[in-house]
Amino acid sequence: MTIETGNLDAAIAQLRDHYNRRLGEQEALLRKKRQVEEKVTEKRAEIAKLEQVKILLQESSAFAREQARRQIETMVTNALQFIFGDQDLEFRVEIDEVRGRAEGEFLVVSTYGGEIPVQTRPQDARGGGVVDVISLALRAALLHANRPRLDGPIILDEPAKHVSEEYSRQVAEFLKQLSTAFGRQIIMVTHNQHLANTGDTAYMVEMRSGKSYVRVYQSIEQA
Repeated sequence: MTIETGNLDAAIAQLRDHYNRRLGEQEALLRKKRQVEEKVTEKRAEIAKLEQVKILLQESSAFAREQARRQIETMVTNALQFIFGDQDLEFRVEIDEVRGRAEGEFLVVSTYGGEIPVQTRPQDARGGGVVDVISLALRAALLHANRPRLDGPIILDEPAKHVSEEYSRQVAEFLKQLSTAFGRQIIMVTHNQHLANTGDTAYMVEMRSGKSYVRVYQSIEQA
């Protein structure tokens, strides 16, 4: 079989061109592969960094939540012990994660003169007076802990309404110390004489013949 030299050279040249094209395509694909691999490496590094940031934020959030919990527990516990004169009373906040959200439950702990601590909900602990004191102290604690700071007076409507008369003076003294410690004016509406006597200024509002009359209230202790 005879193959003409010219035809063979043309076939070789054609194969060489085909090889060179495929070689160029291979080099282009390899460059693209390296670029993709570099991007994948960068994205993996970014993902790893984001995961670290996520963990840091979660830990920071948990730390801040724990700090706030302890601050609130301490303030409310101090209020309960000061007003009721019982060092056995303690306020606790239990925080659980429910469907990805933090939920808290309020508890009052006391041995009730025994040795074993008993946890109850505020509404079940020693009557409504405890609930009133906890509510009062919680409002003050949350207002104080808020960032940025919320300015302005603390406005109260019948604070400690269900606290028995024997503890009214302690509630009045607590509010006075609260005002001094936080540097906030307290404005309240009350029928309790001990609370009214605590104010720097007190006004009596009376209804006569369908009209309200306001006068400066002069208490027995101020007279």
